Order: sequence, then C-alpha cells, then structure tokens
Amino acid sequence: MAKKMVLLLLSLSVILSLTACGPKRDAEQAKPNADTNQQQQEGDMPAKPDKLKVWGAENEPELKSLRAITAKFTEKTGIEVEVIPFNPRQQAKAFSLDGPSGRGPDLWSATHNSMGRNVLQGLAEPFKISEEQISQYSPEAIQAVTVDGQIYNMPMVVETTALFYNKELMPKAPETWEELEKFAVEFTDASQDKYGFLFDATNFYYSNMFLQGNGGYIFGYDKDKGYDVDDIGLNNEGSVKGAELVKSWFEKGLIPASINGDVLDGLFKEGKVAAVISVPSSIKNYEDALGDKLGAVPLPKLANGQRPPSFLGVKGLVLSPFSNHKEWATELALFITNDENGASHFQAAGEIPARPGILESDLVTKHPYFSAVAEQAKYATPTPNNPEISQTWEPMKNALVFLTKGQNTKEVLDEAVVQIKEQIAINNANK
Repeated sequence: MAKKMVLLLLSLSVILSLTACGPKRDAEQAKPNADTNQQQQEGDMPAKPDKLKVWGAENEPELKSLRAITAKFTEKTGIEVEVIPFNPRQQAKAFSLDGPSGRGPDLWSATHNSMGRNVLQGLAEPFKISEEQISQYSPEAIQAVTVDGQIYNMPMVVETTALFYNKELMPKAPETWEELEKFAVEFTDASQDKYGFLFDATNFYYSNMFLQGNGGYIFGYDKDKGYDVDDIGLNNEGSVKGAELVKSWFEKGLIPASINGDVLDGLFKEGKVAAVISVPSSIKNYEDALGDKLGAVPLPKLANGQRPPSFLGVKGLVLSPFSNHKEWATELALFITNDENGASHFQAAGEIPARPGILESDLVTKHPYFSAVAEQAKYATPTPNNPEISQTWEPMKNALVFLTKGQNTKEVLDEAVVQIKEQIAINNANK
C-alpha cells in the first residue's frame, strides 16, 4: 500500500494533465456574477469578490479556530469570509439543495470517504492546483481525496486510531499484540468488568485493520483506474486469518460480545480497562478522567511484524461547482490548510493537520498523545472513497457479530461478500 501511495504522488502530474478540463456539468452551473468578468488582476486571478462563504463545523473549538484563520485571510486579501456553523453530517444533503439554488457556500466540509458519492452527485468541483501545492500535503491524504485522477477535497486534517492505556494498570506499553494478549489473559476478570484491552470489535472501522494487516483488502486498487468493485478481498485467506484473530479474543473472553464504543469508554475512564483502541476525539475525555495516568502509543505489531493498517480519515474543504468565485475560494482553501494555519488549528482544536511539515514538527512529535496518532498515521491506509464503500459497512458488521456467536469464519465472510456484491449491483442498476 505504501508503494502505491508513492506511485500515486509521482503520477499525479500525468493524471492532472490528462484531466485538466472541467466536468461536463460546467455548462449547467449557475452563471457567474458580472463582477467576476471584470479586468483581470494579480496575474490570472479574476477580480476579488466582496465575500466568500464557508460551511464549518458546529463545535466551538473548530468553529473558533476556522474563524480566526479566515480573519487572517480577510486581513491579507480584503475579502470578507463568512463562516457558517453547520452539522457536518448534514452538509452534503443541504448542499445538494442550496448549491444549485445559489444559496450555498463557496466551500463546504466533508470527509474524504464521502467524496465518491459527492462527485457522482455533482456536489464537488475539482481543485485546480499545482504539483508544488499538491506536494505540501501527505501522499496518503492526497490519495484519499483523489477521485478519477482529480483532487476534490482540500485536505485539512487526518485521523486514525491509536492505543490509549492506563499507566497505573499497565506500566509498560506493549510492543506486540501477542504481548498485549498475554497481559490481558492475566488481567481480565469479566465478572468485575476488568479487561486487559478493549475495542469496538464488531465495528468494521476497527476490525478491518486485522483483516487488512494479514493480507485482506476491501476493493482492489490500481493507481490509474482507482478501486475495482469487482475485486473484493474481504473473504480471502488474509481476511479469514485476521477475522480468526478477532474471533479468538471473543472466544477467550478477552472482549465481551456486547462491547461498543460507549461501554469501553466508560470502563476505561473508570480505571477498569488497561488499554483501548480509540480515535483522537476521545483524548480530552480520557485525559480529564485519567490525568497523568493516560498514555498513548501506535498500535502494537501483528505476528508478521507489521503494525495494523488502521483506517486513515481525511477531513477537508470541498469546492462548490456553483461558486462564482472558484479561483478565490481555492486560494482560501489553500490558505486555511497551509502549515501556519494547520499548526494553529492543531493547537486550538486538537486536530492533526494533513501536512508532513507539521506532522514531523516538535508541536506534534513531542505531544504526549497526538504523537502516537501521528506515528500510527504512517501505517494507516485511506478508507476507500468510492460510492460502493457504503455497501460494505452493514454486511461486515453483521459478519463480525456472527463471529461473536462462534459461527464459521470463512462461511460468514463469504456471505458478507455475496451481500456486498448484491447491494452494489442493485445500487448500480438504479443509477
């Protein structure tokens, strides 16, 4: 996977040159205001608009940070930026109505794994940026936001999982899963709700890393063609091996069948669980509960010597196809996600920037918790961004639930793949 990501970055110049013309829907876009047809200024840039609109997150730290960053853009360019708080989960649906009507923003927010669907629905415009600008972001982030050879989401932050542990219960962080399992066997007492380690094991987001880490994969991937939905590797030999490992933890009583994120968070904060796999958004709650007892490290290594390839998520800014100011909106997206503002956003909102320069800086590498997430991100792989990824979650969750009941691993995964293929076929037929 790492080689593929490197090859992707090296081939972007060729891909972009072949796909430089905009999508066919350009002819159907809202007509630009007369202001944008004024004499050109600052090279090839059109006249500055009076205002740009951005849909941001609702939570206070992220919203406050984004407003502070855009205020600096206004100071630099004279362009007012209106940041409108909006539930991230509702932005795509709302934009599908507000964008074509002219009420939408110039930039809106989305996760990378939703971009295949957003592009298919005509909700995103590819960013026209240079190879030098592309190189400022991590190769993994660029792969994540690339659809059909074009970048549809300006990477702002990255997220993946890490191992958080209670130093009082586990003084030394484990190097391998074998070591962690050995500790858990001795520590676990289910009758007292005590567990050596926990994670939301029936959630495919977490368990996939063990399938993929042993040679499984969701969809076959080619750097030129993208994801091949006819090539599903969730029931191959590697996936079966990884699923067997997860199943063994249920069978040994190390993870309860009823586990979910809320339960493990509560037990960990109460000091009943030595270690959990979780995401960066949990850090503040863990730190508030455990204080100096909280530790964080990248995920322990598998028996093959590799760290589990956790899912990498990328959140960024999407360019509206209906914006009358695409060039300046692109400048704003680049400004918001540059090194300086990425660093300030990390400090204000606790989100890791998608910029190698910051990921490798003391600001992140010396942080007691986020350094573990950033290190694990080196081994993470982007969640597929094609629309068909949405058809995998429910069948794989059901498969993992069946494993908690002791059902045959190969048969369960075979059935899940059949369901995924059937659902993809149904959805494609309805297009």
